[in-house]
Amino acid sequence: MVVPLSERPRSGPYSGLTYRSAKRVLARRFEAAGLSFADEDALDLVLGLTGLSRTDYALRGTEFVPQDRFAAVLEAADRRLRGEPVDRILERRDFYGRRFAIDNVLSPRGDTEVLLLAALAAVRDVNAPRVLDLGTGSGVLALSLLAERPDASAVATDVDPDALATAARNANALGVADRVDLARSDWFGALGPGAFDAVLSNPPYIATDAMDALEREVSAHDPHHALHGGTDGLDPYRILVPGARDYLRPRGWLGVEIGFDQRTAVEALFHASGYRDVRTRSDPAGLDRVVQGRKP
Repeated sequence: MVVPLSERPRSGPYSGLTYRSAKRVLARRFEAAGLSFADEDALDLVLGLTGLSRTDYALRGTEFVPQDRFAAVLEAADRRLRGEPVDRILERRDFYGRRFAIDNVLSPRGDTEVLLLAALAAVRDVNAPRVLDLGTGSGVLALSLLAERPDASAVATDVDPDALATAARNANALGVADRVDLARSDWFGALGPGAFDAVLSNPPYIATDAMDALEREVSAHDPHHALHGGTDGLDPYRILVPGARDYLRPRGWLGVEIGFDQRTAVEALFHASGYRDVRTRSDPAGLDRVVQGRKP
């Protein structure tokens, strides 16, 4: 509810700020603190904590922020200034046009949409495709694919029961829970026999030496086990790439997200495991992002 002009407080920390002025206050504080995306962060927090859409903000930006919502905005600004990412403050992240809860899981990045698009292309001509998502986290890959393909079904696994709980919440929110089976498994460890048209995964791929160089906003807030891929960052691929062949139908597709410098090593694993049509896709910045191939 928006506070009418006649009822707005005349003093105190609230002081009758509008949505636009509240956003300007936050942006100035963030700029003074040297935050890189001060204006964007300020707008995201104001919208996220007041429930306004960008369209609402454009149409109603001169209305006054309710007092309780403004107090929440100020508290969120303090958390942002202490280094907490906006998505962690709001406990959600948008991915491929949909909103996902991200408590207790890796916060999905926009670059991962490259893997989703590759998977959608791979099963474009498959009737009622069946997909396996390994290390699903919040479920963004499997659930987004199901939302795009109403005839598809999926199995999504994770070793972390908290991640599976988050994925279940997201599946219910997107209305696809009846088409996904969520299973606790360390990669293929707890899976029974299965035949899938596509297997996809965004595994941990950061090497041990690189973990110390991560930005604090990543290292302090994303789960360690969702980031660290072993000494050279390739441990998960050594399991995923050969192991997926046992779960793929003939001509079935495998796609994995990679670090920007891992193309050669991961492509070599695909070739050594007998995949055909091996290729690498780049992200919008031109960096190597997804290696894919097909089972003979």
